[in-house]
Amino acid sequence: MSKALENESLMWYNKVGYAYPTLFCVFGKGSDILRRLKQAALIAVSLVLTGCSALNFSVEGLVDAPKLTKEQAEIHQALIESVGSNITLKYPRNGDYRSAYVIANIDDEPENEAIVFYEYKDNSKDNGMRINVLDTNEDGDWYSVKELHGAGTDIDKVMISSFGWSREIKVLVGYQNPATDDKTLEIYRYNNNKFEKAGADTYSVLEMMDINADGMNELVAVQKTVNAETEKVTAKASILTLENGEVKRNQTIEMCDNVSSYVKSTKGMLDGGRSAIFIDSLNSEGLLQTELVYYRYATLQNPIQQRKEKLLPAGTRPSGYYCTDIDGDTIIEIPSAKPMLGYENAVADEMLYMTTWNVYKDFYTLEEKYTGYYSIQNGFFLAYPKRWLGKVTVRRDDETGDVVYYKYSGDINTSNTELVRFCSVTKNNAEKKIKKGYELVDSRGQLQYYVKFPSDTDDQLVLTIDEVKNNLYIID
Repeated sequence: MSKALENESLMWYNKVGYAYPTLFCVFGKGSDILRRLKQAALIAVSLVLTGCSALNFSVEGLVDAPKLTKEQAEIHQALIESVGSNITLKYPRNGDYRSAYVIANIDDEPENEAIVFYEYKDNSKDNGMRINVLDTNEDGDWYSVKELHGAGTDIDKVMISSFGWSREIKVLVGYQNPATDDKTLEIYRYNNNKFEKAGADTYSVLEMMDINADGMNELVAVQKTVNAETEKVTAKASILTLENGEVKRNQTIEMCDNVSSYVKSTKGMLDGGRSAIFIDSLNSEGLLQTELVYYRYATLQNPIQQRKEKLLPAGTRPSGYYCTDIDGDTIIEIPSAKPMLGYENAVADEMLYMTTWNVYKDFYTLEEKYTGYYSIQNGFFLAYPKRWLGKVTVRRDDETGDVVYYKYSGDINTSNTELVRFCSVTKNNAEKKIKKGYELVDSRGQLQYYVKFPSDTDDQLVLTIDEVKNNLYIID
């Protein structure tokens, strides 16, 4: 995906988020709608920029906005009665909770509480983020318990969990300021109608999981440190604990020293069954690389850093190729990329890549799992069958936006034997494709994926519909 296309897609996506905030799950958890909207935004923009008119995209056509329940409306009214209506709700950008209103049980009582994030529109109060906890009285009516200042201008993520050996539920909020890469973690507790900050720290990456298989969650963070004398920036991963109001960093390990910024982290499993965090970052050259953090030998491990001369080059690739579990087996794959056949000398804006998805194997090995073409714009990956390797290349059809696979003749411009073409459309545009001979192979929500086979060739490289279905992976 070109940088211009990626930026345009994200701008469109962010506009939808502000214009239609209820679509992004107004209350509580709910990432399925978010994933579908995000994927649809990428598809819509890519088809528009390639001149395709087949997709008549609208937000309303993708998903209906959820209706507020009676309880949700009561929470909103209680907030307004406490702080006034001159507020702007703030939405977490990452994590399981993507709502300005989070409903969860955060104390030792059976009923749920509500957590709300907002800022004031005017200057009548100090600027900055607010977090407010609301609870219910004996009559079941909602009321505001307390409002606290937050530590940034935006919210990175919200986590609600006990961690370490403490059984007390904590509310963990990661705040961020767009002007800096580092984020601020604030940990809150709520008990006996008292809402207070329990601790704070900084981080670049933050995840909650049972990383050491002891039956309890651990809080794992990657944090940067600047040497006061040399100004050199280093980073370390640690397990964080909260002791007497102080956040302590334990079992610390080194991270790679060529990172300019951390862009994405993914929780999942290694091939051997261990829990791990896969951390995608941009290096000093603007390329993506992956480190993984897991627990072994009674401490955290980062094998990529430990064998960086061997493993870092194997997984370094252009921006946009992030780690993910593409086949749903809970094992996270790490992508690598090289120019597609015929694109070895292409300029950056015209480059297409062959993608290999790798799994980490003990000891210090990345093992190939699938190889094929990953269309970031369309959100799918087609693994090449063995007979395609070294013989098939890809071009994009500028008129339709289709991804078209061709038999490679030694020159991308003269490779004209079409083998199969792919497109992705919303359901309300599917009939047009079906009339043109396209066949449905998969769907995700309102998005459908179609293929069309050539009628004028019997080349052995042409796939069957079953081969397509068996080798096609939709990537959220």
